[in-house]
Amino acid sequence: MQPQVLKLSQLVATLLVCAAACPGSGAYSVGDIQWSLCTGDPDAVPGAECGYAVVPLDYFNASAGVAKIALGRYNATSSTRKGSVFVNPGGPGAPGVALATESGPFFQQLIGEEYDIIGFDPRGIGQTEPATQCYPSPAARLAFIANTVLDRGYDVAPNLNDPFNRYHLIQTQRDADGLYKSQFEICGQTMGEGLRYMGTSTVVRDIDFITTLLDGKDALINFYGLSYGSAIGQYLVNMLPERVGHVVIDGVLDAVSWATVPSYKWERTFLVYTDDVYKLFMSECAKAGPSQCALTKNANETGEDILARVEDFVNNLYYEPLPVPDATAPGILTNGRARVYILNALISPTSWPDAARDIVQALSGNGTAMLNVDNEGLQETKDLERSAVSCNDARPFAPPTPEQVIDQQLYDQAHVSRFSLATVTSEPDAGCQFWPVTPPERFQGPWNRTLKNPMLIISNTLDPATPLTSGQRAQERQGNDSARLLIQDGPGHTSLALPSLCKSKAVRAYFVNGTLPAVDTVCPVDASPFPNATAATQVLSQADSALFESLTHLTNAIFG
Repeated sequence: MQPQVLKLSQLVATLLVCAAACPGSGAYSVGDIQWSLCTGDPDAVPGAECGYAVVPLDYFNASAGVAKIALGRYNATSSTRKGSVFVNPGGPGAPGVALATESGPFFQQLIGEEYDIIGFDPRGIGQTEPATQCYPSPAARLAFIANTVLDRGYDVAPNLNDPFNRYHLIQTQRDADGLYKSQFEICGQTMGEGLRYMGTSTVVRDIDFITTLLDGKDALINFYGLSYGSAIGQYLVNMLPERVGHVVIDGVLDAVSWATVPSYKWERTFLVYTDDVYKLFMSECAKAGPSQCALTKNANETGEDILARVEDFVNNLYYEPLPVPDATAPGILTNGRARVYILNALISPTSWPDAARDIVQALSGNGTAMLNVDNEGLQETKDLERSAVSCNDARPFAPPTPEQVIDQQLYDQAHVSRFSLATVTSEPDAGCQFWPVTPPERFQGPWNRTLKNPMLIISNTLDPATPLTSGQRAQERQGNDSARLLIQDGPGHTSLALPSLCKSKAVRAYFVNGTLPAVDTVCPVDASPFPNATAATQVLSQADSALFESLTHLTNAIFG
Protein backbone atom coordinates (compact mmCIF):
# COMPACT_ATOMS: atom_id res chain seq x y z
CA MET A 1 0.00 0.00 0.00
CA GLN A 2 1.41 3.40 -0.93
CA PRO A 3 1.77 5.86 1.96
CA GLN A 4 -1.01 8.40 2.05
CA VAL A 5 0.27 11.78 0.94
CA LEU A 6 -0.41 14.56 3.42
CA LYS A 7 -0.22 17.81 1.50
CA LEU A 8 0.77 21.09 3.13
CA SER A 9 -2.70 22.48 2.36
CA GLN A 10 -4.28 19.58 4.25
CA LEU A 11 -1.98 20.16 7.21
CA VAL A 12 -2.79 23.88 7.31
CA ALA A 13 -6.50 23.11 7.14
CA THR A 14 -6.15 20.66 10.00
CA LEU A 15 -4.34 23.27 12.07
CA LEU A 16 -6.98 25.92 11.44
CA VAL A 17 -9.98 23.67 12.03
CA CYS A 18 -8.57 22.06 15.16
CA ALA A 19 -7.37 25.32 16.63
CA ALA A 20 -10.97 26.46 16.48
CA ALA A 21 -12.96 23.41 17.47
CA CYS A 22 -11.44 19.97 17.74
CA PRO A 23 -13.54 17.61 19.84
CA GLY A 24 -11.92 16.74 23.13
CA SER A 25 -9.23 19.39 22.70
CA GLY A 26 -10.32 21.45 25.71
CA ALA A 27 -7.78 24.23 26.25
CA TYR A 28 -5.31 22.72 23.77
CA SER A 29 -4.85 23.71 20.15
CA VAL A 30 -3.00 21.80 17.47
CA GLY A 31 0.52 23.20 17.28
CA ASP A 32 0.78 24.09 20.96
CA ILE A 33 4.09 23.14 22.51
CA GLN A 34 5.01 23.72 26.15
CA TRP A 35 8.19 23.21 28.18
CA SER A 36 8.91 23.41 31.90
CA LEU A 37 11.33 22.00 34.46
CA CYS A 38 10.92 18.29 35.16
CA THR A 39 9.74 18.78 38.72
CA GLY A 40 8.06 15.37 38.87
CA ASP A 41 11.19 13.39 37.98
CA PRO A 42 13.79 13.16 40.76
CA ASP A 43 16.25 11.54 38.32
CA ALA A 44 16.08 14.36 35.76
CA VAL A 45 19.49 15.84 34.98
CA PRO A 46 20.08 19.58 35.45
CA GLY A 47 18.81 21.51 32.46
CA ALA A 48 16.37 18.86 31.31
CA GLU A 49 12.92 20.00 30.24
CA CYS A 50 9.58 18.20 30.25
CA GLY A 51 6.66 19.16 28.10
CA TYR A 52 4.20 18.20 25.42
CA ALA A 53 3.18 18.96 21.86
CA VAL A 54 -0.43 19.01 20.69
CA VAL A 55 -0.90 17.23 17.38
CA PRO A 56 -3.89 16.14 15.30
CA LEU A 57 -5.40 12.91 16.61
CA ASP A 58 -6.00 11.87 12.99
CA TYR A 59 -3.87 13.45 10.27
CA PHE A 60 -6.56 12.71 7.68
CA ASN A 61 -9.61 13.85 9.63
CA ALA A 62 -9.38 17.30 11.15
CA SER A 63 -12.57 16.82 13.16
CA ALA A 64 -11.30 13.79 15.11
CA GLY A 65 -9.66 15.79 17.91
CA VAL A 66 -6.16 16.15 19.27
CA ALA A 67 -3.43 14.11 20.90
CA LYS A 68 -0.98 15.40 23.49
CA ILE A 69 2.49 13.89 22.98
CA ALA A 70 4.67 13.81 26.11
CA LEU A 71 8.16 15.14 25.44
CA GLY A 72 11.50 15.43 27.17
CA ARG A 73 14.36 17.63 25.99
CA TYR A 74 18.01 18.04 26.81
CA ASN A 75 19.20 21.09 24.93
CA ALA A 76 22.33 21.33 22.80
CA THR A 77 25.32 22.35 24.89
CA SER A 78 27.36 23.57 21.93
CA SER A 79 27.04 27.13 20.68
CA THR A 80 26.45 25.67 17.20
CA ARG A 81 23.01 24.04 17.33
CA LYS A 82 22.18 21.66 14.48
CA GLY A 83 18.61 20.74 15.42
CA SER A 84 16.81 17.95 17.25
CA VAL A 85 17.39 14.21 17.39
CA PHE A 86 14.41 12.07 18.41
CA VAL A 87 15.38 8.94 20.36
CA ASN A 88 13.24 5.87 20.96
CA PRO A 89 14.05 2.91 23.28
CA GLY A 90 11.89 0.30 21.56
CA GLY A 91 9.10 -1.88 22.84
CA PRO A 92 6.65 -1.16 21.46
CA GLY A 93 5.10 0.15 24.63
CA ALA A 94 8.18 1.69 26.24
CA PRO A 95 7.99 5.40 27.14
CA GLY A 96 10.89 7.49 25.90
CA VAL A 97 10.76 10.84 27.70
CA ALA A 98 13.41 9.75 30.22
CA LEU A 99 15.94 9.09 27.47
CA ALA A 100 16.24 12.86 27.22
CA THR A 101 15.45 13.98 30.76
CA GLU A 102 17.61 11.40 32.56
CA SER A 103 20.12 10.36 29.89
CA GLY A 104 20.35 13.40 27.62
CA PRO A 105 24.00 14.26 28.39
CA PHE A 106 25.02 10.65 27.73
CA PHE A 107 23.20 10.53 24.39
CA GLN A 108 24.95 13.78 23.49
CA GLN A 109 28.29 12.04 24.04
CA LEU A 110 27.17 9.49 21.45
CA ILE A 111 25.40 11.81 19.02
CA GLY A 112 26.98 15.24 19.50
CA GLU A 113 26.58 18.30 21.72
CA GLU A 114 25.20 20.28 18.77
CA TYR A 115 21.85 18.50 18.98
CA ASP A 116 18.86 18.77 21.28
CA ILE A 117 18.02 15.26 22.49
CA ILE A 118 14.26 14.71 22.28
CA GLY A 119 12.64 11.82 24.11
CA PHE A 120 8.96 11.14 23.54
CA ASP A 121 6.23 8.77 24.64
CA PRO A 122 4.65 7.44 21.42
CA ARG A 123 0.90 7.25 20.88
CA GLY A 124 -1.03 5.52 23.66
CA ILE A 125 2.10 5.06 25.81
CA GLY A 126 3.37 6.57 29.05
CA GLN A 127 2.23 10.14 29.67
CA THR A 128 0.98 10.72 26.13
CA GLU A 129 -2.76 11.35 25.82
CA PRO A 130 -5.02 9.66 25.02
CA ALA A 131 -3.48 6.70 26.82
CA THR A 132 -4.21 3.09 26.01
CA GLN A 133 -6.46 2.14 28.91
CA CYS A 134 -8.54 -0.93 28.26
CA TYR A 135 -8.58 -2.03 31.91
CA PRO A 136 -9.57 0.10 34.92
CA SER A 137 -6.04 -0.26 36.31
CA PRO A 138 -2.78 -2.17 35.78
CA ALA A 139 -3.84 -4.43 38.66
CA ALA A 140 -7.02 -5.35 36.77
CA ARG A 141 -4.94 -6.42 33.77
CA LEU A 142 -2.64 -8.52 35.95
CA ALA A 143 -5.70 -10.16 37.53
CA PHE A 144 -7.03 -10.99 34.05
CA ILE A 145 -3.86 -12.84 33.00
CA ALA A 146 -2.88 -14.31 36.40
CA ASN A 147 -1.89 -17.99 36.14
CA THR A 148 -3.01 -18.17 32.50
CA VAL A 149 -0.68 -18.97 29.62
CA LEU A 150 -0.09 -15.22 29.22
CA ASP A 151 1.44 -15.30 32.71
CA ARG A 152 2.89 -18.81 33.02
CA GLY A 153 4.15 -19.13 29.47
CA TYR A 154 3.95 -22.28 27.36
CA ASP A 155 5.13 -25.47 29.07
CA VAL A 156 6.97 -27.53 26.44
CA ALA A 157 7.90 -31.18 26.95
CA PRO A 158 11.58 -32.15 26.55
CA ASN A 159 10.51 -34.61 23.84
CA LEU A 160 9.02 -32.43 21.12
CA ASN A 161 7.79 -35.53 19.27
CA ASP A 162 5.64 -36.69 22.16
CA PRO A 163 2.04 -36.70 20.79
CA PHE A 164 0.70 -35.58 24.16
CA ASN A 165 3.00 -32.53 24.01
CA ARG A 166 1.33 -31.37 20.81
CA TYR A 167 -2.12 -32.14 22.21
CA HIS A 168 -1.67 -30.12 25.39
CA LEU A 169 -0.01 -27.22 23.53
CA ILE A 170 -3.02 -27.06 21.19
CA GLN A 171 -5.28 -26.91 24.25
CA THR A 172 -3.08 -24.15 25.68
CA GLN A 173 -3.29 -22.26 22.38
CA ARG A 174 -7.08 -22.50 22.51
CA ASP A 175 -6.91 -20.83 25.91
CA ALA A 176 -4.56 -18.16 24.55
CA ASP A 177 -6.88 -17.40 21.64
CA GLY A 178 -9.81 -17.06 24.02
CA LEU A 179 -7.82 -14.67 26.20
CA TYR A 180 -6.74 -12.56 23.22
CA LYS A 181 -10.29 -12.35 21.93
CA SER A 182 -11.65 -11.46 25.36
CA GLN A 183 -9.08 -8.78 26.14
CA PHE A 184 -9.52 -7.11 22.76
CA GLU A 185 -13.29 -7.14 23.18
CA ILE A 186 -12.74 -5.42 26.52
CA CYS A 187 -10.53 -2.89 24.74
CA GLY A 188 -13.13 -2.27 22.06
CA GLN A 189 -15.80 -1.68 24.69
CA THR A 190 -13.74 0.72 26.83
CA MET A 191 -11.87 2.67 24.14
CA GLY A 192 -13.86 2.18 20.95
CA GLU A 193 -12.50 4.07 17.96
CA GLY A 194 -9.87 5.70 20.19
CA LEU A 195 -7.76 2.58 19.65
CA ARG A 196 -7.26 3.45 15.98
CA TYR A 197 -4.58 6.05 16.55
CA MET A 198 -1.74 4.11 18.19
CA GLY A 199 0.08 2.67 15.17
CA THR A 200 3.61 3.30 13.92
CA SER A 201 2.44 5.16 10.82
CA THR A 202 0.80 7.76 13.07
CA VAL A 203 3.92 7.96 15.25
CA VAL A 204 5.94 8.86 12.14
CA ARG A 205 3.44 11.61 11.37
CA ASP A 206 3.90 12.91 14.93
CA ILE A 207 7.70 12.99 14.60
CA ASP A 208 7.33 14.87 11.32
CA PHE A 209 4.86 17.34 12.82
CA ILE A 210 6.87 17.97 16.00
CA THR A 211 10.13 18.39 14.06
CA THR A 212 8.45 21.25 12.19
CA LEU A 213 7.31 22.80 15.48
CA LEU A 214 10.79 22.57 16.99
CA ASP A 215 13.11 23.22 14.05
CA GLY A 216 11.04 24.85 11.32
CA LYS A 217 9.12 23.71 8.26
CA ASP A 218 12.22 23.00 6.16
CA ALA A 219 14.07 21.08 8.87
CA LEU A 220 15.07 17.48 8.24
CA ILE A 221 14.20 14.71 10.69
CA ASN A 222 16.97 13.20 12.83
CA PHE A 223 16.23 9.96 14.67
CA TYR A 224 17.94 7.19 16.66
CA GLY A 225 15.74 4.12 17.17
CA LEU A 226 16.58 1.03 19.18
CA SER A 227 14.85 -2.35 18.76
CA TYR A 228 11.21 -1.60 17.80
CA GLY A 229 12.45 1.96 17.38
CA SER A 230 14.27 0.58 14.31
CA ALA A 231 10.84 -0.18 12.84
CA ILE A 232 9.85 3.45 13.40
CA GLY A 233 13.03 4.40 11.55
CA GLN A 234 12.26 2.10 8.62
CA TYR A 235 8.71 3.44 8.40
CA LEU A 236 10.05 7.00 8.59
CA VAL A 237 12.61 6.77 5.80
CA ASN A 238 10.16 5.04 3.46
CA MET A 239 7.07 7.11 4.27
CA LEU A 240 8.92 10.44 4.19
CA PRO A 241 12.18 9.91 2.28
CA GLU A 242 12.52 13.58 1.42
CA ARG A 243 12.43 14.51 5.13
CA VAL A 244 15.33 12.28 6.21
CA GLY A 245 18.32 13.96 7.83
CA HIS A 246 20.35 11.61 10.03
CA VAL A 247 18.58 8.35 10.89
CA VAL A 248 20.17 5.48 12.85
CA ILE A 249 18.41 2.18 13.44
CA ASP A 250 20.05 -0.13 15.99
CA GLY A 251 19.02 -3.72 16.77
CA VAL A 252 16.97 -4.04 13.62
CA LEU A 253 13.44 -5.39 13.69
CA ASP A 254 12.43 -6.57 10.23
CA ALA A 255 9.76 -3.98 9.45
CA VAL A 256 8.39 -5.91 6.48
CA SER A 257 7.69 -8.97 8.63
CA TRP A 258 6.34 -6.72 11.38
CA ALA A 259 3.85 -5.11 9.02
CA THR A 260 2.87 -7.99 6.75
CA VAL A 261 3.48 -11.39 8.43
CA PRO A 262 1.33 -12.81 11.28
CA SER A 263 3.28 -12.80 14.55
CA TYR A 264 3.15 -16.58 15.05
CA LYS A 265 5.43 -16.90 12.01
CA TRP A 266 8.07 -14.41 13.18
CA GLU A 267 10.19 -16.72 15.33
CA ARG A 268 11.53 -18.60 12.31
CA THR A 269 13.48 -15.54 11.18
CA PHE A 270 13.73 -13.50 14.40
CA LEU A 271 15.36 -16.16 16.64
CA VAL A 272 18.07 -17.49 14.35
CA TYR A 273 20.88 -16.63 16.79
CA THR A 274 19.05 -16.95 20.10
CA ASP A 275 20.35 -20.40 21.02
CA ASP A 276 23.87 -19.35 20.01
CA VAL A 277 23.65 -16.52 22.54
CA TYR A 278 22.41 -19.00 25.16
CA LYS A 279 25.42 -21.24 24.52
CA LEU A 280 27.73 -18.20 24.64
CA PHE A 281 26.27 -17.24 28.04
CA MET A 282 27.21 -20.66 29.36
CA SER A 283 30.66 -20.76 27.74
CA GLU A 284 31.52 -17.26 28.99
CA CYS A 285 30.36 -18.37 32.43
CA ALA A 286 32.73 -21.33 32.29
CA LYS A 287 35.63 -19.11 31.20
CA ALA A 288 34.91 -16.65 34.01
CA GLY A 289 35.07 -19.44 36.57
CA PRO A 290 33.41 -19.86 39.97
CA SER A 291 34.62 -16.50 41.27
CA GLN A 292 32.80 -14.56 38.54
CA CYS A 293 29.91 -16.84 37.53
CA ALA A 294 27.84 -18.63 40.14
CA LEU A 295 26.77 -21.36 37.70
CA THR A 296 30.33 -22.69 37.42
CA LYS A 297 31.08 -25.45 39.94
CA ASN A 298 34.80 -25.71 39.26
CA ALA A 299 37.49 -24.40 36.94
CA ASN A 300 37.40 -27.52 34.76
CA GLU A 301 33.75 -27.19 33.74
CA THR A 302 32.88 -26.38 30.15
CA GLY A 303 30.01 -24.33 28.81
CA GLU A 304 28.43 -27.57 27.61
CA ASP A 305 28.51 -28.93 31.17
CA ILE A 306 26.73 -25.88 32.55
CA LEU A 307 24.22 -25.80 29.71
CA ALA A 308 23.32 -29.46 30.27
CA ARG A 309 22.76 -28.84 33.98
CA VAL A 310 20.52 -25.81 33.37
CA GLU A 311 18.58 -27.59 30.64
CA ASP A 312 17.97 -30.62 32.87
CA PHE A 313 16.51 -28.28 35.47
CA VAL A 314 14.27 -26.38 33.00
CA ASN A 315 13.06 -29.59 31.38
CA ASN A 316 12.24 -31.16 34.74
CA LEU A 317 10.00 -28.18 35.53
CA TYR A 318 7.65 -29.50 32.85
CA TYR A 319 6.96 -32.50 35.07
CA GLU A 320 7.45 -30.88 38.47
CA PRO A 321 7.05 -27.09 38.76
CA LEU A 322 9.01 -25.52 41.62
CA PRO A 323 6.94 -24.05 44.49
CA VAL A 324 7.92 -20.43 45.20
CA PRO A 325 6.16 -19.30 48.38
CA ASP A 326 8.40 -16.28 49.07
CA ALA A 327 8.12 -14.40 45.77
CA THR A 328 6.51 -10.97 45.67
CA ALA A 329 3.62 -12.77 43.97
CA PRO A 330 3.92 -16.32 45.35
CA GLY A 331 3.36 -19.13 42.90
CA ILE A 332 5.26 -21.74 40.98
CA LEU A 333 8.24 -21.61 38.65
CA THR A 334 7.05 -23.43 35.56
CA ASN A 335 8.93 -24.64 32.53
CA GLY A 336 7.39 -21.75 30.57
CA ARG A 337 8.34 -19.13 33.14
CA ALA A 338 11.92 -20.41 33.36
CA ARG A 339 12.28 -20.20 29.58
CA VAL A 340 11.00 -16.61 29.60
CA TYR A 341 13.43 -15.72 32.39
CA ILE A 342 16.46 -17.07 30.51
CA LEU A 343 15.34 -15.53 27.22
CA ASN A 344 15.07 -12.10 28.83
CA ALA A 345 18.52 -12.52 30.38
CA LEU A 346 20.04 -13.18 26.95
CA ILE A 347 18.93 -9.70 25.86
CA SER A 348 21.42 -8.00 28.21
CA PRO A 349 24.87 -9.61 28.66
CA THR A 350 25.64 -7.27 31.57
CA SER A 351 22.85 -9.08 33.45
CA TRP A 352 24.47 -12.51 33.05
CA PRO A 353 26.29 -12.54 36.42
CA ASP A 354 23.00 -11.77 38.22
CA ALA A 355 21.08 -14.24 36.06
CA ALA A 356 23.62 -16.97 36.84
CA ARG A 357 23.16 -16.33 40.54
CA ASP A 358 19.35 -16.44 40.25
CA ILE A 359 19.45 -19.70 38.28
CA VAL A 360 21.82 -21.31 40.81
CA GLN A 361 19.38 -20.44 43.58
CA ALA A 362 16.56 -22.08 41.63
CA LEU A 363 18.72 -25.16 41.01
CA SER A 364 19.07 -25.32 44.79
CA GLY A 365 15.30 -25.21 45.25
CA ASN A 366 14.71 -21.46 45.70
CA GLY A 367 13.04 -19.93 42.64
CA THR A 368 12.20 -16.63 44.34
CA ALA A 369 14.60 -14.46 42.35
CA MET A 370 13.64 -15.95 38.99
CA LEU A 371 9.91 -15.64 39.61
CA ASN A 372 10.29 -12.09 40.95
CA VAL A 373 12.05 -11.03 37.75
CA ASP A 374 9.33 -12.61 35.61
CA ASN A 375 6.64 -10.87 37.67
CA GLU A 376 8.42 -7.51 37.34
CA GLY A 377 8.50 -8.01 33.58
CA LEU A 378 4.74 -8.53 33.49
CA GLN A 379 4.22 -5.34 35.51
CA GLU A 380 6.24 -3.22 33.09
CA THR A 381 3.31 -3.40 30.67
CA LYS A 382 0.54 -1.31 32.23
CA ASP A 383 -2.27 -2.15 29.83
CA LEU A 384 -2.54 -3.24 26.19
CA GLU A 385 -0.34 -0.43 24.88
CA ARG A 386 1.94 -2.87 23.06
CA SER A 387 -0.95 -4.59 21.28
CA ALA A 388 -2.34 -1.20 20.33
CA VAL A 389 0.81 -0.63 18.30
CA SER A 390 1.49 -4.09 16.89
CA CYS A 391 -2.13 -4.82 15.97
CA ASN A 392 -2.72 -1.44 14.35
CA ASP A 393 0.42 -2.09 12.30
CA ALA A 394 -0.43 -5.68 11.33
CA ARG A 395 -1.98 -6.40 7.95
CA PRO A 396 -5.27 -8.28 8.50
CA PHE A 397 -4.89 -12.05 8.13
CA ALA A 398 -7.12 -15.09 8.26
CA PRO A 399 -7.30 -16.41 11.84
CA PRO A 400 -5.04 -19.46 12.12
CA THR A 401 -6.31 -22.56 13.88
CA PRO A 402 -4.62 -23.56 17.15
CA GLU A 403 -3.22 -26.54 15.29
CA GLN A 404 -1.61 -24.32 12.67
CA VAL A 405 -0.01 -22.10 15.31
CA ILE A 406 1.37 -24.96 17.37
CA ASP A 407 2.68 -26.92 14.40
CA GLN A 408 4.52 -23.82 13.22
CA GLN A 409 5.91 -23.26 16.71
CA LEU A 410 6.91 -26.89 17.26
CA TYR A 411 8.90 -26.82 14.04
CA ASP A 412 10.62 -23.64 15.19
CA GLN A 413 11.27 -25.13 18.65
CA ALA A 414 13.03 -28.07 17.00
CA HIS A 415 14.85 -26.32 14.14
CA VAL A 416 15.31 -22.66 15.11
CA SER A 417 15.26 -22.04 18.87
CA ARG A 418 14.11 -23.72 22.07
CA PHE A 419 12.81 -20.25 23.04
CA SER A 420 10.27 -19.98 20.23
CA LEU A 421 7.16 -20.39 22.38
CA ALA A 422 8.71 -18.35 25.20
CA THR A 423 8.91 -15.44 22.78
CA VAL A 424 5.14 -15.57 22.20
CA THR A 425 4.48 -14.47 25.77
CA SER A 426 7.63 -12.42 26.45
CA GLU A 427 6.95 -10.36 23.29
CA PRO A 428 3.13 -10.02 23.49
CA ASP A 429 2.16 -9.25 19.91
CA ALA A 430 -0.16 -12.20 19.27
CA GLY A 431 -3.92 -12.28 18.76
CA CYS A 432 -4.19 -9.44 16.26
CA GLN A 433 -6.75 -11.41 14.26
CA PHE A 434 -9.19 -10.27 16.98
CA TRP A 435 -8.20 -6.58 16.97
CA PRO A 436 -11.44 -4.55 16.88
CA VAL A 437 -10.46 -1.43 14.90
CA THR A 438 -8.79 -0.32 11.68
CA PRO A 439 -6.24 2.53 11.85
CA PRO A 440 -6.54 5.60 9.62
CA GLU A 441 -3.21 4.68 8.03
CA ARG A 442 -1.38 1.35 7.91
CA PHE A 443 1.88 1.64 5.96
CA GLN A 444 2.70 -1.53 4.00
CA GLY A 445 5.53 -0.27 1.80
CA PRO A 446 7.32 0.28 -0.47
CA TRP A 447 10.38 -0.34 1.70
CA ASN A 448 13.07 0.64 -0.78
CA ARG A 449 12.77 4.40 -1.18
CA THR A 450 15.88 6.24 -2.36
CA LEU A 451 17.30 8.60 0.25
CA LYS A 452 19.25 11.78 -0.41
CA ASN A 453 20.76 11.39 3.05
CA PRO A 454 21.67 7.72 3.71
CA MET A 455 20.67 6.03 6.95
CA LEU A 456 23.01 4.12 9.28
CA ILE A 457 22.05 0.58 10.27
CA ILE A 458 23.68 -1.15 13.26
CA SER A 459 23.40 -4.86 14.11
CA ASN A 460 25.20 -7.16 16.53
CA THR A 461 26.66 -10.45 15.36
CA LEU A 462 24.72 -12.28 18.10
CA ASP A 463 21.48 -10.48 18.86
CA PRO A 464 18.94 -12.89 20.40
CA ALA A 465 15.88 -10.85 19.38
CA THR A 466 16.68 -8.85 16.25
CA PRO A 467 19.33 -10.81 14.34
CA LEU A 468 22.05 -9.54 12.05
CA THR A 469 20.10 -11.00 9.13
CA SER A 470 17.34 -8.42 9.73
CA GLY A 471 19.86 -5.60 9.53
CA GLN A 472 21.27 -7.08 6.34
CA ARG A 473 17.79 -7.33 4.81
CA ALA A 474 17.01 -3.71 5.71
CA GLN A 475 20.26 -2.58 4.09
CA GLU A 476 19.64 -4.66 0.97
CA ARG A 477 16.10 -3.32 0.59
CA GLN A 478 17.19 0.29 1.02
CA GLY A 479 20.17 -0.10 -1.31
CA ASN A 480 23.85 0.73 -1.03
CA ASP A 481 23.35 4.40 -1.88
CA SER A 482 20.66 4.88 0.79
CA ALA A 483 21.94 2.82 3.72
CA ARG A 484 25.14 1.55 5.30
CA LEU A 485 25.37 -1.41 7.69
CA LEU A 486 27.81 -1.35 10.61
CA ILE A 487 28.28 -4.62 12.51
CA GLN A 488 29.16 -4.78 16.20
CA ASP A 489 30.92 -8.04 17.03
CA GLY A 490 29.23 -9.03 20.27
CA PRO A 491 26.16 -10.50 21.95
CA GLY A 492 23.02 -8.87 23.26
CA HIS A 493 20.11 -6.86 21.95
CA THR A 494 21.14 -3.63 20.18
CA SER A 495 24.65 -2.23 20.15
CA LEU A 496 24.08 -0.64 23.56
CA ALA A 497 24.07 -4.11 25.14
CA LEU A 498 27.87 -3.83 25.47
CA PRO A 499 30.00 -0.71 24.91
CA SER A 500 32.02 -0.28 21.73
CA LEU A 501 34.14 2.84 21.26
CA CYS A 502 34.62 1.98 17.56
CA LYS A 503 30.86 1.84 16.94
CA SER A 504 30.21 4.96 19.00
CA LYS A 505 32.79 7.04 17.15
CA ALA A 506 31.22 5.93 13.86
CA VAL A 507 27.78 7.06 15.11
CA ARG A 508 29.15 10.42 16.20
CA ALA A 509 30.91 10.99 12.87
CA TYR A 510 27.65 10.21 11.09
CA PHE A 511 25.73 12.83 13.09
CA VAL A 512 28.53 15.40 12.83
CA ASN A 513 28.73 15.54 9.05
CA GLY A 514 27.03 12.49 7.56
CA THR A 515 30.21 10.43 7.33
CA LEU A 516 29.40 6.75 6.90
CA PRO A 517 31.66 3.95 8.13
CA ALA A 518 33.54 2.02 5.48
CA VAL A 519 31.67 -0.84 3.83
CA ASP A 520 31.93 -4.07 5.85
CA THR A 521 33.03 -2.27 9.02
CA VAL A 522 32.97 -4.59 12.05
CA CYS A 523 33.53 -3.02 15.47
CA PRO A 524 34.68 -4.98 18.53
CA VAL A 525 33.10 -4.58 21.96
CA ASP A 526 35.17 -3.14 24.81
CA ALA A 527 33.68 -5.00 27.76
CA SER A 528 32.90 -8.56 28.84
CA PRO A 529 29.66 -9.93 30.29
CA PHE A 530 31.77 -11.26 33.18
CA PRO A 531 34.33 -8.55 34.02
CA ASN A 532 37.54 -9.99 35.40
CA ALA A 533 38.67 -7.98 38.39
CA THR A 534 42.26 -9.17 37.93
CA ALA A 535 42.50 -8.33 34.22
CA ALA A 536 44.64 -5.42 33.11
CA THR A 537 42.66 -2.19 32.85
CA GLN A 538 42.51 -0.65 29.38
CA VAL A 539 44.15 2.78 29.32
CA LEU A 540 41.79 5.28 27.70
CA SER A 541 42.19 8.90 26.73
CA GLN A 542 40.10 11.43 28.61
CA ALA A 543 37.67 11.68 25.69
CA ASP A 544 37.38 7.90 25.31
CA SER A 545 36.92 7.51 29.05
CA ALA A 546 34.03 10.00 29.03
CA LEU A 547 32.49 8.21 26.04
CA PHE A 548 32.88 4.80 27.69
CA GLU A 549 31.21 6.12 30.87
CA SER A 550 28.32 7.47 28.81
CA LEU A 551 27.87 4.15 27.03
CA THR A 552 27.82 2.35 30.37
CA HIS A 553 25.14 4.74 31.61
CA LEU A 554 23.04 4.19 28.49
CA THR A 555 23.32 0.42 28.88
CA ASN A 556 22.04 0.70 32.43
CA ALA A 557 19.28 3.11 31.41
CA ILE A 558 18.01 0.83 28.64
CA PHE A 559 18.46 -2.56 30.30
CA GLY A 560 18.38 -1.71 34.02
